[in-house]
Order: sequence, then C-alpha cells, then structure tokens
Amino acid sequence: MSDPMDSDRTRVMARLLCTHPAVTEATVTAGADGRESVAWLVPDRSRAPLLHRAAALEAAGRLGMLGWHEPADGLRVAGVNRGETDFLYREIFAENAYFKHGITLPPGAVVVDAGANIGMFTLDVARRSPGAHVIAVEPVEELADAATVNAELHGVDATVLRCALGRAESEIRFTYYPHNSVMSGGFARADEDSDVLRRYLLTGDGSEEGAQLDRLVTDRMTAVRRRVPTTTLTRIAADHGLTRIDLLKIDVEKAEMEVLEGIDAALWPRIDRIVMEVHDIDDRLAAVLGTLRAQGFSVTHEQDPRLTLTPCHHVYAHRREATAHDTYPSSATATSVGQGPILRTLERELRELLAEADPSAEVPGRFVVVPGLDKVTVESPAPDAVPAATCRTAHLAEIWAGLFGPEAVRPDADFFDLGGDSLAAVRLLAHVERRLGEDALTPDLIFTDSTFGALAAAIEASAPARASAATDAQPTGGEGPTPDRGDP
Repeated sequence: MSDPMDSDRTRVMARLLCTHPAVTEATVTAGADGRESVAWLVPDRSRAPLLHRAAALEAAGRLGMLGWHEPADGLRVAGVNRGETDFLYREIFAENAYFKHGITLPPGAVVVDAGANIGMFTLDVARRSPGAHVIAVEPVEELADAATVNAELHGVDATVLRCALGRAESEIRFTYYPHNSVMSGGFARADEDSDVLRRYLLTGDGSEEGAQLDRLVTDRMTAVRRRVPTTTLTRIAADHGLTRIDLLKIDVEKAEMEVLEGIDAALWPRIDRIVMEVHDIDDRLAAVLGTLRAQGFSVTHEQDPRLTLTPCHHVYAHRREATAHDTYPSSATATSVGQGPILRTLERELRELLAEADPSAEVPGRFVVVPGLDKVTVESPAPDAVPAATCRTAHLAEIWAGLFGPEAVRPDADFFDLGGDSLAAVRLLAHVERRLGEDALTPDLIFTDSTFGALAAAIEASAPARASAATDAQPTGGEGPTPDRGDP
C-alpha cells in the first residue's frame, strides 16, 4: 500500500475488519512514521470481553507505566516486563508449581497470596476455584498496580494490600529489583541474589559462564531501595474478617519464617493449606518443616531441577481432614473460558481475513484496541519500525534469523513470542557484542523492548559517531558463528 491514507482502501479495509465477530467498529489511519498504517479496533463487548475491558482500562489511564503482555493464548495481563511475565506464566500455569502434593481448593476458596507480584497466582486461584476471594499482599507499588489491574481485567474478587507480611506491624527497608522483581524483598542482598540468579541460569541446557552472562545478571539485579510497611497475617485475618484461610501461599524471598511467626495460636487451626517457597539458609527448610508439622499439617517438599544450584525449595502442607473432598481442574492451560481472543490471536485472524480479500494489498502494520473510535489519536502510537537500514540493523537481522528463522525478521516480531528466554538473550547479546561492540545493546532492552524493530532502533542509536571499518562492512557470516535456529 503506497499510501496508507488512501481513503477508498482504508474504508474498504475498515469494513472488512468489522466482518470479524470480535470487532464492532474499526478505522485505519496513517502511522506516526508516515509509512505503516494502523488499524484501530473496537472489540465486541460479548465476543471479545477481555479485549474490551483491557481497552477501557487503558483508556481510563489505569495502565500507567505497565505494559500489556500475552504469555499464552487466552491470557492477557498487565506487567512490568515481559520476561518476568513469561516466567511467572510458566511456573504457575504451565508447570503447575503450586497445586501438587495435596494442595487443592474448594469452590469459593479464601486465599491469601503473600508476595503476589503482578497477580498471576491470584488469577490461577480464580480459574481453579469459582467464587474464590483472594487477599493479595504485595509491597511493591508497581507490582501491586499490576495485580489490581489484572484482578479487575479478569473479574477476580481480590483485595490488593500494599504492604509486606512479617512477624510484627512495622516498617522495613526493602530492595526492589525492577528488572527481576521476583527476587525483591526485605532480606535482599545483591551479591547473594546475583549468585542465585547466575546459578539458576547455569542449570539451563547449553548455558556457560561468560562476560555476557555476567552482564545479564548485573543488569537484572539493579536495585532500588525503599521503605515499606509490614503487617502480620493475624492482623489481616482480623481486619478482613477471615474466619478461615483455605490456602496460604507464601513467596516472600527469605522472609518466610517471619510470615509464619506472624500467625498467632488462634489463627493456626483456621489455615487448611500452605504452599511456600523456602530459602534453605542456616537450616531454614528444617525449621519450616518442623513448624508446620507441629501445627498438624501433612508436609512434603521438593526442589525444581533448575534450582538445584540454589537454596530455593517448595514446601506443601495440608490438613488431611480439610482437603479430603477437594477437587480442582486437571487442565493446566491458561484459557479463560468465554473471554474471547487476545490481541495476538485477533491480529493473526484479521491479517488472514484481509489477505484472503486482497492477497496483493498490504495490511496494517499495527493493530490497536480502543473502547470507542472517539479514542483514536490524531497521530497513532509509533510502531516498532526499523530505522533506515544500515549495516548495524543488517547484523542484527542475520543474528535474529539464526536464532528464530528468516521469517521472524520483521519489526513486530517479539523475542518472547518467538520462544526466547534468558539463555537465548545471553546468546543474542554475545553475537551482537562480537559484531558491534559491548555498548551496542544493553541487556535490559531485550526484556523491556523485545521486538526486533525496537532492538534494531536501539542498536542504530548506539552507533558511534565514526564507525570502524569492520562495523561498516556488510555482514558476511564470517565475523563469528551464527546461532543455530534450534538452540533454546
């Protein structure tokens, strides 16, 4: 499409888009770069309720600095960075890390999610226990914002408390890792935590020590110090009138004993199940197991094979009399029944629809959902457009094709949607640095601006004023091994 604003073509395109049952209204405008057009879609309230609610939340300013992430078909959530959202999805939904070894839920369960992060476990509880009520406890404001948005987006009965759990009501120093928030906590130690992350990454297939791994770990563990309020589980139960807690989930990064010490004698018998991450430092695992058994729980524990080089274990505790008749869905898929398509799915279907109508016509470069066409901006959000092609972008394209295949070299191709993970990020970074230098790409960008177009723009922006002859040369494949597409 030579002119994305050609009125006849855009009107026809908009009419075709509206033939999809999930779209009630549509319009097509020129992109901010003047080259790619943008399709603006109003999702159908009944056939695409998830996208309809997401568009309304964003239009109301609720998204803030968060981004929309779609880690699996049927699941759309607000998150801080895409890499962590994918990690949480795999751990909670795909690998079922919490619901095993006797941990089940009754319908209408009352659950306390301590260390809620962006609320992924809260969403899993709602999927497993219709009518569940969740108290989600999260001291990091950014993460609590995401948990709040996600509960509203998915219609979950959840109360988000912006504090930490501990042995007493107080205030503590808290370390937040924006690029690796799952390791944030009141007992965070940068050297210890960096070592744990490094050891975790080294358990992956094909992983090895090296400068790129060190840079990735250092970047992931950039710390922000804050002060946060703490309260006890006993206080929360009293304040919220919890006569029972069907499940207490604890993932609080080395503060697990403090949480247990904040449970008084009257509350212990009203807790039926506990699942928790324990850092086995100074025999803490044995202490936790002893405490739970003394309170009448049947207890087991396991360590994920990927955590064998770390002190992290999962502990599962339940009262047999309370769980004898529980059931829960056997499927570990993340599908939200009746929620309609996510944007990635809808975009794929709309591209196919337009291509069938006119195989020779170009389709919009970007698809955006809005609650109404009155929300369409005069100048659309800048797409992930690749800057004017230079040798630096060509180098990235060759590396990217080696990892994901030549068909993946397009501006909107997302590193994580293509199957990228932390180890693939190390490999990508190594090849970029070998060809373009250490300052060509910061590790954080792979996790925050993860499309090919955004990474290409960053690589172009990092170009020195006078490029060396080696860098100016077009890639030939001889400057270092191109990664095999089959590498994880």
